[in-house]
Amino acid sequence: MTALKNWGISLEEIPLEGLKVEFSELTDLGEEIKVAEPFTGFFYLKKLGIDVEVIGYLKGSIILDCDRCLSTYIFKIEKKWSIELKPIKTLNLEEEKELKEDEMEVNFYENNWISFLDLLKEEIYLSIPYKKLCKEDCKGICPICGTNLNEVECECKVTKKETPFAVLKELFQNLKKGG
Repeated sequence: MTALKNWGISLEEIPLEGLKVEFSELTDLGEEIKVAEPFTGFFYLKKLGIDVEVIGYLKGSIILDCDRCLSTYIFKIEKKWSIELKPIKTLNLEEEKELKEDEMEVNFYENNWISFLDLLKEEIYLSIPYKKLCKEDCKGICPICGTNLNEVECECKVTKKETPFAVLKELFQNLKKGG
């Protein structure tokens, strides 16, 4: 990780025709990202005045914890993406404004330095689903004994709390029976 902290490029080093930077076998992306399969891919950088257009590709997999059953699972990531980088000094932090759709794909660089590690980590974070599930039909854990219901069917009886509409349901059932 310490070697990757300085992984990047100065704005002046990007030639007019653009620059492609390839990477492979990246496994140490910090403590917060657990890599299962090393990441490979590329960044293509093209200067647009003081802005930089970045087109990237990454492929690899990370280890996530399921939100329902709490077990770990491997999540594969393969994506192409593009983003526009602007100098952070062009950002007016004092003024509040609503972002337009085309402004959502913008990021910022500081001191004429573009960090490849930051770009890569951001795209990995953006790939992680909001609800992390080991499988679509994950059964979760039993709220009584804590058993992973994907592995074992427990003997606990989970009773559903009655809703305010339970009385209405009973009334309709009695009406159908003719009572």
